[in-house]
Amino acid sequence: MLKPLVSPADRSLLGVHVFGTGVTELVHIGQAVMGCGGTVDYLVDTVFNYPTLAESYKVAALDAMNKMRQVARFGE
Repeated sequence: MLKPLVSPADRSLLGVHVFGTGVTELVHIGQAVMGCGGTVDYLVDTVFNYPTLAESYKVAALDAMNKMRQVARFGE
């Protein structure tokens, strides 16, 4: 399970929650994106190897983007 923490204001990656087997191989990806000031858009646009656990970043980022769109619609 991977959950990105994203700022809806500027879409920056604030943190990452990662649970499960092999998380030590995954957490550094979020750390690197945060260290470079990356946004959730970076994770959406990045090509990850398939099938790998790292691809979960793209899936989680797409989910976060969809949720931010839904929240924005309710705010209108």
